[in-house]
Amino acid sequence: MIRQAISSAPTLLSGFFPSLAVSAAGVFMLSAVCAGPAAASPASRAIWDGATLVKAPKVFPAPDRPANGLRSLFYEGADYQGKPTWVFAYYAAPEGPPPAGGWPAVVCAHGGGGTAYPGWVRNWNGHGYAAIAMDLEGRLPGGKDHGMEGDLPLGAGHPNAGPARIDWFGDRALPDKEQWFYHAVADVIRANSLLRSFPEINPKKIGLTGISWGGTIVSAVAGVDSRFAFVIPVYGCGFIHESDNPGLAQWFPPKNMTAAQFKDYRTKWDPSAHLPSAKMPMLWVTGVADPVFQIDIFAKSAKAAGGLSSLCLRPFLAHGHGNGWEDAPEIYTFADNIVKGGPPLPQLARPATKPGSGIVSAKYKGEFTEAWVYFTTSGGLWKDRKWNFIQCNLGKGELVSQQRIPQDTKAFFVYGFRVQGGGRNNHAASELVVLKP
Repeated sequence: MIRQAISSAPTLLSGFFPSLAVSAAGVFMLSAVCAGPAAASPASRAIWDGATLVKAPKVFPAPDRPANGLRSLFYEGADYQGKPTWVFAYYAAPEGPPPAGGWPAVVCAHGGGGTAYPGWVRNWNGHGYAAIAMDLEGRLPGGKDHGMEGDLPLGAGHPNAGPARIDWFGDRALPDKEQWFYHAVADVIRANSLLRSFPEINPKKIGLTGISWGGTIVSAVAGVDSRFAFVIPVYGCGFIHESDNPGLAQWFPPKNMTAAQFKDYRTKWDPSAHLPSAKMPMLWVTGVADPVFQIDIFAKSAKAAGGLSSLCLRPFLAHGHGNGWEDAPEIYTFADNIVKGGPPLPQLARPATKPGSGIVSAKYKGEFTEAWVYFTTSGGLWKDRKWNFIQCNLGKGELVSQQRIPQDTKAFFVYGFRVQGGGRNNHAASELVVLKP
């Protein structure tokens, strides 16, 4: 495991914790990575070779995919079928001299159907971060979306590519090191190692974010590579095998996977096997009714993280590249708090109902101008449930619902935000309280 020696801390889901900052101290211990929350588990196996992945990878030119103001490159990824792979990436640092100690930086992992997007790198540059965005499916970038130039073909391969994704773990019958998810995790870790080799980067201030499938990847990486200062999964998460979304459930038993493959999935690949080892601060960003990764498994993933973990649930956040880095300013507030000493996001404790009244209350810290209880009385598939809401009164450090929630409420959470400059920011949510299945 690529682990950083840090003091232990309880997992807090949107709980109370002080403003966080990266310290100068840090001792790194390298060993083989064991999948699963407990190394002593019989199902745990050495998967990713930490001693190799923490070394700075070789870099090669990529002149066929230029992007204005960015560096186009290949870096060496994990070995595939006996030879090293090459991973395409865009990289840039903000203009001007770096701050003392070097630029903070972010690794950006795309989702399904995505690629290395120049616009994502430029977005982080505009917030004062260096950034690298790579293609994790063995392709070259193309198309016109998110800053792509030249209208080049989508999905073009290259001679040194690793494996591409096949549906949802559709390559599960292959050896571990020939499976796509193994390479996706390894290539994200190698991107971290690459950034650390650049003299303009502060190696203690490198974060990680991923969108959709990329959110699932970075949720696993968080428990594998503790060198990251923070991790921000957007939409994607773990516990995918527990989803009731037919689009996800179809890839698991009884329709797919043998018993042995399902055991391998749960103990090796699903982020839930690795999140207990994730000790860095994590911010989980999604929409309340996300159509792919439902709120129940998303909130459960946040709660499973071994460090300080917060939920940012924005009621109307659309699922997609672009939306996942442009429509949630909390991403940058969170990152700035961790590596720049900026103000923290608000924090909400677990909400409770007052006995016999159905009135919801929760303690909070931070600045809200509005707060609401979101609740559902619907059963059935999480993605189809209708959510209702009740406004809360904001007191000093406590919010209280203006009305009771119905007796047949199945689940609820509270969230708040700040209206500022014609927009909303500071979205923060409590954990999801499930009263009835």
